[in-house]
Amino acid sequence: MNAEQDRRERRAAKIKLVVLPLPFIFILATVLAGIAPGLEAGHPTEYLVATCVLWMIIIEVLPILRLARIFSLPIWFECVLYGNMYFYVSALCGGLYLNVDWWGDMTHVLSSLIVAGFVFLVLCMASTRIPSYTNLGGRGGMSALLFLVAMSFGGIWEIMEGMTDFISGKPYMVYGASDTLGDVTADLLGVTLMTIIAFIMLGTRSPEQIASDVRFGRKAFETED
Repeated sequence: MNAEQDRRERRAAKIKLVVLPLPFIFILATVLAGIAPGLEAGHPTEYLVATCVLWMIIIEVLPILRLARIFSLPIWFECVLYGNMYFYVSALCGGLYLNVDWWGDMTHVLSSLIVAGFVFLVLCMASTRIPSYTNLGGRGGMSALLFLVAMSFGGIWEIMEGMTDFISGKPYMVYGASDTLGDVTADLLGVTLMTIIAFIMLGTRSPEQIASDVRFGRKAFETED
C-alpha cells in the first residue's frame, strides 16, 4: 500500500464514522416520536430504541478498526454488510417482521449468508497463517468447516435471544418455538448457499488469493515511501 492510498482510505473511514449512523438516527427519531410502524405492529418501544442504538455502535466498528490500522474488508463486502444492517433495522421499525409472515425467515437467510461469507474470509486468512505441515482439508474440508462454524453462529444468536427474554422477563425477541425453528431453518438455507458459493470460488481461486482482499494486523497497513 502506498501513502496516498492509505490517506484516501483513512479519509473515507472518517467520513463513514459520521455518515453511517445517520440512517439509524433518523429511524430512532421516528421511534421516539411514536410514529414508527413497528410500534403499531406490536414491538415494544424500548426494544426498538435498544436495537437502533446497538446497531449505531456496531456500524462504527469497521471504520474505527481501519483508522487504527488493524482490520479492513473489501469494499464490496462492506457495502453488502452495511446494506443488510440498514435493511434489518428499517424493516424491524417498519413493522415488517410482525406484519409480513415470511419476512423474518427471508432476512434470516440473508443475514446468515453474510455471516457465512465473513466466516469464509476468516478461514481463508487463517489458511495463510497456519504451519506449512498442516491444512484445513483442502477445498472440501474448508467448505465443511465453513458450514459448521457458520451454523454455530445461528445457534449462538438464538441462545442470545432466549437469554435476553429470560433476563428481561418479556418476549422481546422470541415469539415461540416455531419462531426459533423457522430462524434455524433459514440459517441453514443461507449457510448452505454460501457454502456452495465458497466451494465454487475455491475451484477457481486459492484461499491465499481470496484472503489478499482482507487486511489484518498493522503489518498489512504499512505504507511505502
